[in-house]
Amino acid sequence: MIYVLIVVGLVCSSFLFSGFLNVLNYRHKDQPIPDLVSDIYDEKKYLKWKAYYMENFRFSLFNQIISFLMTMLLLLTGFFPFLDSISKNLSSDRYIQLWIFIALFMTIGFIIDKFMAYYKVFTIEEKYGFNKRTKKIFYSDSIKEYLLGVFFIGLSAVGFFALYNNAGVMFYVYGWIGLVLIIILINILYVPLLVPIFNKLKPLEEGKLKDDIESFAKSVGYTVSKISVMDASRRSSKINAFFSGFGKFKHIVLFDTLIEKLTTEEVVAVLAHEIGHSKKKHVLINLFTTIIQFGIYLFFLLVLLSNLGFSTAFGFSELNFGFILILFIEFIKVYGLIVSPFLSGLSRKAEYQADHYAATKYKKEPMISALKVLSRENFSNLTPHPFYVKMTYSHPPTYDRIKAIKKII
Repeated sequence: MIYVLIVVGLVCSSFLFSGFLNVLNYRHKDQPIPDLVSDIYDEKKYLKWKAYYMENFRFSLFNQIISFLMTMLLLLTGFFPFLDSISKNLSSDRYIQLWIFIALFMTIGFIIDKFMAYYKVFTIEEKYGFNKRTKKIFYSDSIKEYLLGVFFIGLSAVGFFALYNNAGVMFYVYGWIGLVLIIILINILYVPLLVPIFNKLKPLEEGKLKDDIESFAKSVGYTVSKISVMDASRRSSKINAFFSGFGKFKHIVLFDTLIEKLTTEEVVAVLAHEIGHSKKKHVLINLFTTIIQFGIYLFFLLVLLSNLGFSTAFGFSELNFGFILILFIEFIKVYGLIVSPFLSGLSRKAEYQADHYAATKYKKEPMISALKVLSRENFSNLTPHPFYVKMTYSHPPTYDRIKAIKKII
């Protein structure tokens, strides 16, 4: 009974605290907008943002409640032993049984998530003019996500199960090394291998924008090897850019919507920000932080694997590796809430540093105007609750970023 109480307590704690954060932030939505960012929305746009925010909040809360109730239902009704019996009836090989167990569980989550995603995309995002994807693209993306998830997550689960059965006391060491290799491969292969499954990438075209980018990069001693433009406009009108990889695998990706809605100077400022991340070694710092996190995750996994009660308390007659992995995810959610102030704080600090780099090595005003356009086009919340920011924001609020840039002499 104690193991049931521990798991149920963790699931409830995660749900209640996440709900508290969201409600806290929602109730803060009517705060006056600071003068520094008051020109981002005109009155009509601001009212539209507020309606969008309120609708998303209600939908998100409903989604969280459904997810919580479903988790509790599956945990307390003996559903997981039922899934295990199906997997054992379909195969006598314990590794294939695990893969089937994971696939069946993921299928349930996939169906629920996609019902929710369909409503969000074709009702909320469509209503406010953000959605550009067709239903064909939505279905295609969903199938690809499902197949990739079942393959890679199932493969990883089977790999760790094999390690657990064969590595003995070295499981922790080999598991940690395996996780590190996986995250390094993801950093290297994400843009060249995974992104093209969903989006088309093309090199930045010749012209003034490319010339200005290359000129700036040369002035700061940065080798521009790969800058790609992604056809994000096929799915959404929102704008963004991101940096991936490290060393010779560095790759900057610009949304085509970013190029469309920002001036040349603003795009170069955004690129200067991304280059700033590279110059400040943020990718490597994030990689190191992730490696440490994985070590802690493996400790939690070992705790769960070392206590047979976490399996038997929920209807299994023996240790069930697949079910332990599901419980492991719930443990990680709670752990994430505990360490989120530290990790989010590190991320926001990196963003300030990248902003400072762009403002000092390039220009302040284009960086400020780019931030305003990004906020306006993505319907950013200009008055988030400070505690919500501390707990969840990987990027500082727009007001804080612009204020910090303006202080630069």
